[in-house]
Amino acid sequence: KGSGLSLHNKLRSNDTAPRSEQQTQYFLLDRMIPSRSAVHITLLLSAMLLLPTESFLQPQTHHSLLTKISTEQQQQQHCYYMTTNDEEEEEDDDYIDEDSLGDWRSFRMNLANSAASTSSTTSSSTIDGIDLLEESSKTTTTEDLPSSSSPSSTTRAESRPKSVSKQNELLLSAQNSALAEEYINGVWAHESSIAEVGGLVCRMPLESEIYRGSPDSFMYNKLQTFLESDEYDRTEDVTSRNNNGRSSSSRSNVSQSMSFSALAAKTVFWYRGAEKLLKKEMVKIMSTANTNGRIDPSELDEESLELLQLYMDHQSTWQEVCLVTEMNNNGQGGSKTITINRPMAFKLSKSMARLVLMGAAYQTGESDSSSVTAVTRKEKDGQETQNLVKFLSAFENQCAVYVGGPDDMDKPAVLVHGIDDLPGAVEISRGTGIYQGGLEAAIDGVLSGKYKPLDFRFFVGHTRYTKGQLEDAVTKGKYQPIACSRPLVLKQCIQLPKPLWHEVLEFCGGELKEISKLELAKREDMM
Repeated sequence: KGSGLSLHNKLRSNDTAPRSEQQTQYFLLDRMIPSRSAVHITLLLSAMLLLPTESFLQPQTHHSLLTKISTEQQQQQHCYYMTTNDEEEEEDDDYIDEDSLGDWRSFRMNLANSAASTSSTTSSSTIDGIDLLEESSKTTTTEDLPSSSSPSSTTRAESRPKSVSKQNELLLSAQNSALAEEYINGVWAHESSIAEVGGLVCRMPLESEIYRGSPDSFMYNKLQTFLESDEYDRTEDVTSRNNNGRSSSSRSNVSQSMSFSALAAKTVFWYRGAEKLLKKEMVKIMSTANTNGRIDPSELDEESLELLQLYMDHQSTWQEVCLVTEMNNNGQGGSKTITINRPMAFKLSKSMARLVLMGAAYQTGESDSSSVTAVTRKEKDGQETQNLVKFLSAFENQCAVYVGGPDDMDKPAVLVHGIDDLPGAVEISRGTGIYQGGLEAAIDGVLSGKYKPLDFRFFVGHTRYTKGQLEDAVTKGKYQPIACSRPLVLKQCIQLPKPLWHEVLEFCGGELKEISKLELAKREDMM
């Protein structure tokens, strides 16, 4: 906006000077547009750059038009524009009607899909810092694998799938038919370079975290060195899995052919290398354990200690999918996420109902006053008892309760849903169609039969990040931000045939889809 308007004003202020061909086009643009809002200028300048030269104004064909405008007229018009339109122009630029923006997330996804479909005629296309163009026809063999696996080299994304699990779709149809229809007709997801409210952040595998990590990390540098060394037998690791108890039939998708898409080959290359390195380094750490099997961190070198910390953190957050509910973009505070794929209960007991509705209480140990434990809170008065009875009547037999995160687990649960006219509900970010709050109206709606219990999701706790922590986790490859349509957030994660983490990554396509396949191959329970 600023650069386009600045260039326009600069050319306009030198109307009497000799003009180049491009300056002449800007000059004509100035005369053709009496109202010069920055939005109009930016759009038309973009059109000039994108359209072929012959499809836009040719200065030589309009020479007669230029000669009719005298120097005096140019100066008068210049003064008129400067004195009468600047204030109006400034007002137009400063005001944006957010309601007129529509569903900008869907628009962005449509733009991403259209970029992929026109990749043959476009030299490059990116959105949110992600390359969207499709690499559909390239194949490679194990001999063509890259000698360097630096994550800075861009691999183009595959076209995104429209369906990844028919079984998941059938389950959603049984739980919420309206949401299932929305899911089947228009579900989408794509990776983003930044986390945003209403979007997701997905915990990446440890192999990916190391590969995408910071150049200051010991493990990142070790992996890059390992991938380029003779110690790493690329052919062996691309065409087969380490046994790890797996049968040859479970590896058939990889071993049947020696040809892969370039994207899949590169992903398998660095993933298998990271897997080998992790195994080697973990064996080294385990060798320091004492006779009781305990590891003393003080006896580990700095590199091993870093890996042990990464490993333990990964174990506690494995494949979590988190909804971003708060972000402070002005740098004044932190962020908050809710983990949406950690089921806690499918029905309500009386104690669980108390936890969800009222939170927990703390009590001091009888023998040790410093010992404080969380206990189920009791009703304080008749009103709380009445609320508890109503809540149990509505949700006792069917209720989706999830562990939202480790912070504030003693507070009442957060209610998340997609009902826009529910009294007391607030949209977490405009245009998302995702709401929180409105518990009283939700209870009344379920009791009256207007809503079903599985139209709602309850989350106990959340994860709070201090200033810059979430952004740092994204930068270091721990989390991958995902922009998505609301059905992926609102659907229940109760005994899904295909876990939500895999579902989201496969909808994104590209490298994330390949990572999902590699992780899925590790799971004996998904065979």
